[in-house]
Amino acid sequence: MVRKNFKIGFLILVFALSLGLIVNSCEKADDSLTTADVGKVTLKITDSPFPLKFVEEANVTITLIEMHSVDSVNGGEWLTVWEGSQTINLLELRDGKTEDLPEAEVPAGTYNMILMRIDSVSIKYVNGTEVSLDLPDDARAGIRVMLVPPVEVESGTLSEILLDFDVSKSFRMSGRWHRNFPGFMFRPVVRAVWMNKAGAIAGAVSDTSGAALSDVQIQVVRDSVVTHTFTNRMGFYKILGLPEGTYTLKAEKEGYQSEEVNGIQVTRGQVVNQNFTLLPQ
Repeated sequence: MVRKNFKIGFLILVFALSLGLIVNSCEKADDSLTTADVGKVTLKITDSPFPLKFVEEANVTITLIEMHSVDSVNGGEWLTVWEGSQTINLLELRDGKTEDLPEAEVPAGTYNMILMRIDSVSIKYVNGTEVSLDLPDDARAGIRVMLVPPVEVESGTLSEILLDFDVSKSFRMSGRWHRNFPGFMFRPVVRAVWMNKAGAIAGAVSDTSGAALSDVQIQVVRDSVVTHTFTNRMGFYKILGLPEGTYTLKAEKEGYQSEEVNGIQVTRGQVVNQNFTLLPQ
């Protein structure tokens, strides 16, 4: 069974997607490995959502997930941690919600990259119309995502990896329309984070009267935009999988003055609370 924390993710696959997936033991691992030789990983899938009122679902079907080992024993080997067919509606994974895959055993060592193969993608509009999108060749062959920092799997321990789909960047308006609804093209934008070394930022956004503000864009910046999300109907937001460090947070909504907070220190395993009060323009 898949656990739902909600916001897309495998437990060692980070991404924050929603759906139940089955992870098999690594097919390429040495059968002679003893219990002391292996650690466990879990994959999570999540997404940075986009607020398009005419889109009901943004579905991605994943068929393969592999991890790349760089330690001296395995010498740059790719290990299969899950293979099957799982369709995920990325729009269900918001506000810190993830979908977890079952744990998988892999040889202890260092892993620096994840490969994810996508078989199909579709958009479902609010009127019920579903449209399949063309897949770029690299999505079918396997999207390679660097793990930052590399994951150190230790014997007898569990490592969590978050795969974060940026939906607003992955699904781009193409200019083609379908029955008065805009068309989309799919160009996957994903980041992978070792959750054991990451923290989170959460909070609420309101106006000067104290009323909750929905659909406020929250950007997390360090040198460039790391990721972003939008507040829900209660004005709440949560951003997972932020490596330790100092960030700038920006809150923006049409009709209000934007607000920026600098010097937010994220520590692994901790959730930093940052609220905003936006002034009308």
